[in-house]
This record gives sequence, C-alpha cells and structure tokens, in this order.
Amino acid sequence: MECVALSPASSHFITDGLYTSFQIWRFIFRARSKTIPLNGAMTWKQGHDRTCRMGCDHIESLAHVICHCLIHSRALQLRHNALVGRVKTAIGQIVQIMYETQRVPNSNLRPDLVVAYKSEIYIIDVTVTFEDGKDSFDRAREKKHLAYANIIKTFKTPTNTAEIIPFVMGALGYWDPQNDYFMKKFVSRSYLTKFRKLCTCDTIKWSRDIYAEHVTGIRQYDPTELNISTQRPHESETETNEEAMERRPANNN
Repeated sequence: MECVALSPASSHFITDGLYTSFQIWRFIFRARSKTIPLNGAMTWKQGHDRTCRMGCDHIESLAHVICHCLIHSRALQLRHNALVGRVKTAIGQIVQIMYETQRVPNSNLRPDLVVAYKSEIYIIDVTVTFEDGKDSFDRAREKKHLAYANIIKTFKTPTNTAEIIPFVMGALGYWDPQNDYFMKKFVSRSYLTKFRKLCTCDTIKWSRDIYAEHVTGIRQYDPTELNISTQRPHESETETNEEAMERRPANNN
C-alpha cells in the first residue's frame, strides 16, 4: 500500500468514483488488501496445490495472474496498448511521431513511440509492473533504460538531444510520479490531472478483466470491438520480489 501515497491519482476513485464501476471497486480493494482468493494465497491449507490453475509451473499469486501468466498474453498486450493510446492522444497534436511500434534504424528494438519535439527526440516505452514496493517502479524504469540505451546514438546528433522515457504504471492502478516529468512538457495541469485518473482506471479495468477471466474462464472483453492499431508481442516484466520468494522448487524426480 506504500505505493498509494506516491500520487493522489492512485486512489482518486475512493472520493469521486470517476471512470470506474462497482466491479472495479470490488476488485481493486480486495487486490490491494491482498484478500483475492487465489491458489497461491491459501497458505493455511495443508497440502493445497498453490500452482497456477492454468497449468503454469508457478505459484498462483496475484502478481503472476495479472502480469506474467502467458495464457492472458492477449489481454496483457491490450492493457499495454490502452496506455500507449492514452499517451499518443495526449501528446500527438504537439509532437511529430517518427516511429510507432516499429523497428528503429540499426536495431531490432521497437519502442512504443519515438517522437520529435523541437530539437528533442523522446524514445517512449510503456510498461506495467506489479507493485511490491516503491522500488518496483525504479526497477521497471531501469530495465527500459538498459533495453534502449544502445539506440540513443541513432537519434542523437550535434543539433538535437535524445532521451529514453519509460512510462510506468502499476498493475493495480498506481501512478508513477516520474511520469509527470515528461507529460508536463506537453499538457496543461488540469489535463494532466484527468490523464492520471484515466490511466489509473484503464489499468485497473484491464487487470480486473484478466483476473476475472483467470478464475471464471469467461472472457471479459470482445476482441472484435477493440480499436487497437498497434500490436507488439507481450514482454515479461521483471520478476517481483514476491514471486522470487514463492517460486516453486524444481522437481528433481
């Protein structure tokens, strides 16, 4: 819960209820209080199988279900794309979009957006990480900086600068205040306030849909009604501290 204190946007729906629903309310309060009924949470049951019900050889923790279970790779990608769409909508009229989910020159990497603004080039990549402490955002940003460090020289010239912008969201709707550094360059204060809330609720909505499909087997969205123009294979996030501690020992038989 320490991540909630980082930004008021992470819990805005408690007071105003904007951009949310009763289903989202019910899910997020149980998820943040760690009372979601999953196999991995039932530590009190003697001999209970705590592995993922989808057949993965992993503990069925909330982090695994909403961030790592590849059965849900399509929904994980759509959650990611929803956030990319929010960023593109917010800044698209101000910047020049050079690349959008495309391979950049001299590299096989495909950042979500590469945009130009005046003499500045921004390499933007969105990531959704599970919040297991304040340092989870730092780890996610560091991973993106390491991944795209080699393409800085592709865009940096004597007349312009190039910068990597990791856009980080917590899977349970926690807003990373470091996102403000970039967004404040292009949007007003009032729009940024609304933008934070929209990103928070979009993320929670998709995480709730992933969880609901996991436990019921019923898909929560209609793929034919989605307008997602950019697609990129799902990338596994860095293993969380929770998962590292609970990883199932290898079977030596």
